[in-house]
Amino acid sequence: MKKESIMYAIGYTVLGLILLFGAVLAWSARATVSAKITEQEEAAKPAEIELTLIAPSSCDQCIDGKALLEEIEKQDVRVLGAETFLGDSEEGKSLIAKYEIKRLPAILVEGQYDKANIREALDSLGAEEKDAALLIQVKQPVYVDVASNAIVGLVDATYLTDSSCPDCYDPTQHRAILVNTFNVTIQSEKSIDAQSAEGRALIDRYAITQTPALLLSSQAASYDRLVETWKQVGTIEEDGTFVFRQSTALGAVTYKDLTTGEVVRPETPKE
Repeated sequence: MKKESIMYAIGYTVLGLILLFGAVLAWSARATVSAKITEQEEAAKPAEIELTLIAPSSCDQCIDGKALLEEIEKQDVRVLGAETFLGDSEEGKSLIAKYEIKRLPAILVEGQYDKANIREALDSLGAEEKDAALLIQVKQPVYVDVASNAIVGLVDATYLTDSSCPDCYDPTQHRAILVNTFNVTIQSEKSIDAQSAEGRALIDRYAITQTPALLLSSQAASYDRLVETWKQVGTIEEDGTFVFRQSTALGAVTYKDLTTGEVVRPETPKE
């Protein structure tokens, strides 16, 4: 009888442990599911962030920092606060020093910037993490270089025309390509006749062999895509001037070969 009682006790103990273990597993499963649901609900909520714009003090042609802020605000975010400081203000100078800002405008993003529903969009703007914040600095012109306080990306364009070739293409057509394809900001433009003293000086200085031609100031070097493309159609001189040299790159255009003195016309299809 005593043996049977012991066996019953052991059995009840084992059963109790099994039930307890099952209860623990069920609780753990419910807790896991609840945590996942909570995590999913949290992930679905807009990211709560704070924005700070450090803007250049004087640069009408610079990229609009407020437009960048608006792009961020269009994302799945809840902006808890937004401030703007000029780069030469005490607050601006302090932020520039703290976050080692090199170009203006710049934007600081604080808060839940790591959430999946916002981080990818911020990274696409060139964000980099610094001191518990994300720093977004403009990479393409026009912007202010903080170290030199100089405006970067304002390009001067010179169109070298040729009055001895009235049928030659109009070099000002380069403008639309520069602006629309490469987002170049042209600060000033002028046309110079290849037959003038100034025009002949440019031809001699840069060994130009075709007219019309286009010359861009050294600020064109701040446009990375333009620099890469220019390697195929022209040269970048020692003084930084960009000289366009491949008229045929424009398609079927008429131009003058200064080496032979001949006007080169596009071939017409044979019937």
